[in-house]
Amino acid sequence: MKNIFCRSRSLYDRIKEDVSVTEIVLWWLTRALLISCVFMNKEKAGFFLAVTVFTFSADILRAFFSGLKLSFRLQSFICALSLVSAVAGIGFGVLGKHPDFDLFIQFVGGLFSGALGYYITMAMRKPQSKNESLFVTFFTLCFSGTVTILRKLAEFFSDFLFGTNLCHVEFVEDSHWFYRLFGFAMSPYEQRPLLDTDEDFIFSIIGGVISAAVVYLKFRMKSKDFFVQKKKTFSSLFANPLKRFREKIALEIKKVTEDTSIFDRLFWWCVRFAMLYAFFEWDNRPEATLMLANLIGTFAITLVHLVFPRDSVLSNISYKVQSLITVIVFLGSYGGNYCEIYYIVPRFDLFLHFVSGVLCVMGGYYIALLLVEHKTRKDSLLISFFAFAFSCFIMPAWEVSEFIGDFIWGTSNQGFYWGPTEESFFFKVFGHGVGNTQLYYLFDTVYDVLLAMVTTVITFVALYIWLEYRRKKNVVIITKKEKITC
Repeated sequence: MKNIFCRSRSLYDRIKEDVSVTEIVLWWLTRALLISCVFMNKEKAGFFLAVTVFTFSADILRAFFSGLKLSFRLQSFICALSLVSAVAGIGFGVLGKHPDFDLFIQFVGGLFSGALGYYITMAMRKPQSKNESLFVTFFTLCFSGTVTILRKLAEFFSDFLFGTNLCHVEFVEDSHWFYRLFGFAMSPYEQRPLLDTDEDFIFSIIGGVISAAVVYLKFRMKSKDFFVQKKKTFSSLFANPLKRFREKIALEIKKVTEDTSIFDRLFWWCVRFAMLYAFFEWDNRPEATLMLANLIGTFAITLVHLVFPRDSVLSNISYKVQSLITVIVFLGSYGGNYCEIYYIVPRFDLFLHFVSGVLCVMGGYYIALLLVEHKTRKDSLLISFFAFAFSCFIMPAWEVSEFIGDFIWGTSNQGFYWGPTEESFFFKVFGHGVGNTQLYYLFDTVYDVLLAMVTTVITFVALYIWLEYRRKKNVVIITKKEKITC
């Protein structure tokens, strides 16, 4: 009994160090309202009970992973998100009366998901240098995307299995704010059921970007001369611009030869010339503009290096990432669209998303190597987790880019034309479900994400095992050297 009292007292003291009394009141107020929603909405009692358990997730993580020093403020963000989305949105029916409240929920979800990512990273590694601060910033953004994609998958399968309408799949009216703001462009009528899903992605990403910006400023503002340094850096960009540009080009050529082989560079230029040829041959077709945008994408890392100063971390991203981008663009834009492999091999799109999970994880790995040093087992997990989160962030960003491309140029990258055919692989695996027929329009998007998620998880596990093996091997070599020296 005395031991239990001491442990409770210790836990209470740690809570007081991390959070205020107001936040503790918020926790229990949210939980009390969730329990009341269980009795008010008996049809959704299971949902509200699950959310109530979710508000204790920080405590559960602390119990199972004693070495993970999570801040109790993490629990405050979880409760605030539950209060806005579950209690207000569903429990008290605000979402039913004001459908646009869902966009606010998605924005807050992106904002708070980024905050969760920040506290998880801080628990695993305390930033000490500029690079590590950037690592936490990028992880905040990527983790926000990870939560967004998992939440959307959970909503879809809830609709598919239990007949709910969390995805709000419907043909929206012409008065919808999106159409009032952007017009109708070349968007086909069948694309409208996808609008809510892509709206959610857009607002969640905006929330994640704001969280990442706040985290970055939090670290940078600790330096009193931060703005002075930025002002000097900005003004130095305009001093001898021609000379600086020549030096930058020379450094880039050197970095390209260090990072890549002659085969990488030949592959880049073969793909670029092929895409340029396709652009001119297509002439005024809608796909031509999309081809040009993808062609520019093969220069993404070069453009990042040229835009950011030489001493910036981003100007040191490996050109191996450019090779990964070129592979994706070549398979999708040139092979799929121009060579019409999408139509010759109907499941080529699924193969492309399957491969993209591996390539995106590897891209995240190369970026992580710049921002954190690989020394301990904790670093192995952190680098692997960053690569996983980076791949998950690319998923909603990619789907949004496909939606905007379809909306502007009238293409069909999101497969909004896909009907409920019995022969499709999705039906063979998952069946018909009990959701409404409008849900069929999301099948292509969800299936793409699921395939990419499968390879992302597999690559994440393989990457962690490989990093651990390499770390242990290096430790053994260093230990042998020390013995020889002695």
